[in-house]
Amino acid sequence: MKILGLVLELNPFHHGHTFFIEQAKKQVNPDVTIAVLSGNYAMRGEVMVVDKWTRSEQLLSFGIDVVMELPYLGANGSRDYFCTNAIKILTMMGMNHLAFGVELDNLNLLQTMKNLQYSSYFDGLMQTYIKQGLSYGGASNKAMMDCSEDSLLRTQFSLPNNTLAIGYLHALDELNPTCGLTLIKRIGNEYYDTTLSMTRYQSATSLRECLRGGIDITSHVAVPSVFANPELIEERLFQALQYVFVTQPLETIATYLGMDEGIEHRFQKFIFESNDYTSFITNIQTKRYPINRIRRMILNILLQIPKQLEKQYHTYQRILAINAIGKSYLKGLSKQIKKEIITSFKNQSGLLIDIELRASKLYGLLVGNSTLYLKEFQVPQGGTST
Repeated sequence: MKILGLVLELNPFHHGHTFFIEQAKKQVNPDVTIAVLSGNYAMRGEVMVVDKWTRSEQLLSFGIDVVMELPYLGANGSRDYFCTNAIKILTMMGMNHLAFGVELDNLNLLQTMKNLQYSSYFDGLMQTYIKQGLSYGGASNKAMMDCSEDSLLRTQFSLPNNTLAIGYLHALDELNPTCGLTLIKRIGNEYYDTTLSMTRYQSATSLRECLRGGIDITSHVAVPSVFANPELIEERLFQALQYVFVTQPLETIATYLGMDEGIEHRFQKFIFESNDYTSFITNIQTKRYPINRIRRMILNILLQIPKQLEKQYHTYQRILAINAIGKSYLKGLSKQIKKEIITSFKNQSGLLIDIELRASKLYGLLVGNSTLYLKEFQVPQGGTST
């Protein structure tokens, strides 16, 4: 039985995502397709413009049979933690084939990049360059230049989808070494493109910029939706963060996940000197603290995530949506796996669930729907109560 796994964020769900799903299913021809979906927050610390339940149900219309949640603590982290958490969930669900998007559809070269990046020699170079004052990204790129003279490898190494691909390959080495692989080459707009192009396949970044400017993106997305405005979300985020610094002592804020090396003092310095969320992040940003890391730290402060959870992997087996094929597949899983599957937070408890519920309530406030979190207690489409 061929079980295809996909890792998705969909912020928002656009035509490039439908192309990826269609190509993955066409090339793999799976019996069951399982997607791990980031919840209401993306790996880079961004708030999703469409909630996780809506995106999960949309995926069922595009050939996904089971949608599993990558919880807040599993998704809101650096590349290695994000990839390992996602692969662990898919592996637990029986995945034996993974498809992922890349800028470079050359598995051998991606494997070479992975082997170099996770070598002790590369790590030594990284530490040297970081001590010299380079940012993590700058040190990583310079270390790779020292490790290889391959021009294609050098130019492709730091591209965003290739970077994630390396993370998936590394996670598979430990968690699922016999897993089959299919690479889907990215088409259309590039990941970081902020403006629309003439192609049908726009970047999620450009679509979020459209939403920020009040531009209708209906023709560019897979399914028409009600989209939250990123600018309004950021305004509410910034106000909430200011409130924290008014009401909580700095020594308490220093205990939250990501608040290292006294960075809380830098936060305190600029929280009331900055005009808005964007200018605040710009003021805080340093070589050691890039934008994505700061975004994640802001969320951790608002959610009061303790520092003790740092450098840990966080997963659970939580179904967000499922169809008849997926439900039939679940019946054949082992009793142990079925016992671990969650379909609703009703009568459930635990650290990940408590934090996810907190994150869900915050998300509702950010998008202007304070009762949205109640969906956490509902059984997903096609699911059964556990």
